[in-house]
Amino acid sequence: MKIIVLDEEFPWPLNTGKRIRSFNLLERIASRHELHYLAYGDDRSDSYHALHKAGMNPVSVASGIAPKRGIKFYCRLGLNLFSPEPYIVSSHYSSLYQQALDRLVKEIRPDMIICEWTPYAEFVKNRYDCKKIIVAHNIESTIWQRYYENETNPVKKWYIRKQWKKVLRFETRALKWVDGFTAVSKEEQSELDRLAGEIRSEVIDNGVDLEFFESGNSLPSGKELVFTGSMDWRPNQDAAVYFAQEIYPLLNQLDPEITATFVGRNPPDHVTRLSETEGITITGTVDDVRPYIERAAAYIVPLRIGGGSRLKILEALAMKKGVVSTSIGAEGLEITDGQEIVLADSPSDFVSAIANLLQDRQQAVALGEAGRKLVEKRYGWDSLAERLSRFVLSLVEQK
Repeated sequence: MKIIVLDEEFPWPLNTGKRIRSFNLLERIASRHELHYLAYGDDRSDSYHALHKAGMNPVSVASGIAPKRGIKFYCRLGLNLFSPEPYIVSSHYSSLYQQALDRLVKEIRPDMIICEWTPYAEFVKNRYDCKKIIVAHNIESTIWQRYYENETNPVKKWYIRKQWKKVLRFETRALKWVDGFTAVSKEEQSELDRLAGEIRSEVIDNGVDLEFFESGNSLPSGKELVFTGSMDWRPNQDAAVYFAQEIYPLLNQLDPEITATFVGRNPPDHVTRLSETEGITITGTVDDVRPYIERAAAYIVPLRIGGGSRLKILEALAMKKGVVSTSIGAEGLEITDGQEIVLADSPSDFVSAIANLLQDRQQAVALGEAGRKLVEKRYGWDSLAERLSRFVLSLVEQK
């Protein structure tokens, strides 16, 4: 097959969940089919060359995505109130990108266009004769709904509600412009099926590199907790603030020796300032998250906002860690509370779950062993890429 992938960026380096998923699945697809990866970027960048080396034929477009900072950013947010499209769509659309896609379609005559993020379906609306799919890493409207539900500032809450409703309308329309979609869990597939109507769908779970995330030390002697995730993503920022303000004070009263480390790139100032609390560390960007997971006594996922399924949990399970998560944090994974993970949704329950794991090291080991077996059975990238390849091919062959 000839395939064009549309994305906001080239998925490299592998330091975010979306990049890890996109690169691992599409590199494997590119080994079997002719794949071209269209994204904003620079053809002199390391990310461009990484995709070229992986056989993914990158095609770069000069970036039209405005930075999310400064007075101009807030002016753009204000102006978006007068647009029918949500900001995540209008801020990513550019005529340069559309023209580059037109040229690429004319040149290679693709069998399939994969929109690697829902807002990029805007580029295929009422265009092109080939098959088209949306890769729904998340249900975007659900994320915005949870932003709304967790926001306390009345002005921000009002604005977020406006965006949530726009995103829901866009998501519903976008699913009418394509021939199918993939979701990362059965639950999200069912919800999107309700919005999409008759188009075909498939669940392609998130996965993990089983060789890369392997550990021989599942039982450290210390009391360090760890969370890993990109700190330029708002749900992860909220998780860090929630833990520091509502969970850690209770935990510190119980045992002052317990510490927590939040590992992830580009934390904003309000997250960095959390490290002023004794016992909490905000690392910023690191070259490798594995040493932090390796030495942790338990892995924490205090997420209150999010969608899709969590690569971060799969990585921790692959390294045989006992994981304490909110229910939202573990959404989308075929995982059992008390067997591979411990779920806790209130601050007091979260504290109790952590305390139990630190006191009962045999339970932590049992959770880690069960978690490793689960990811080995279900979440390897090779089998997931094979499932995606079969789905794409079945749509292309469909009359």
